[in-house]
Amino acid sequence: MCGRYVLELKGALEELPFEEESVQLELELPWECYNIAPTQKVPILDRDFTLRLSLWGLIPHWSKSPPKRPLINARSETVAEKPSFRVAYKRHRCVVPARGYFEWTGKSSERVPHYVPANDNGLLWFAGIASNWKNGEQDNLSSFSILTRSSEDTVVHDLHHRCPVTLGDDQLRAWLEGELGVEEACGETRFGTPYRVTTEVNKAGNDHPRNIEPLF
Repeated sequence: MCGRYVLELKGALEELPFEEESVQLELELPWECYNIAPTQKVPILDRDFTLRLSLWGLIPHWSKSPPKRPLINARSETVAEKPSFRVAYKRHRCVVPARGYFEWTGKSSERVPHYVPANDNGLLWFAGIASNWKNGEQDNLSSFSILTRSSEDTVVHDLHHRCPVTLGDDQLRAWLEGELGVEEACGETRFGTPYRVTTEVNKAGNDHPRNIEPLF
């Protein structure tokens, strides 16, 4: 699954796809967080190829209130059918940039955190779905979920049985425009070798570059 991740955007537009469109940034760069947690507002590449802030935890457009448990992940196997996700999957795709994500092993009382980087130390692109939710007279609130898949036959399988769906640069436009099916998206993963990191990351409020330093 994906419950915490890391993103650094230092303002180098050459790191972003569709450079000609991505100049339409709706957030100030540089932007960085070394411990992104659910319900934070973070950058996504939206369906119009604009990089904007969005709430992590999808709120279906038809919902009267935000779900009590944030919908941070959507299973790739059922995203096209689940009532909470199917409209977003069909009509509102997004891509979630990340430098890597965290996964834990061990008992809940003795959680051991690991960091999963990109295999080329660049950006990972998580396949996502998004929603614009309006509550009364308030402005639309953008929110999103990250798609997950089975981690079988991946480098993260020993950490968790699920992992984010990752996209290649050449797949991003097709995903955003709804031309890439979820089965095709669940092909190759782009994860580097996981490694242990400090338990400071267990607390969502701890946001520091040392969160992604190898423990040993």
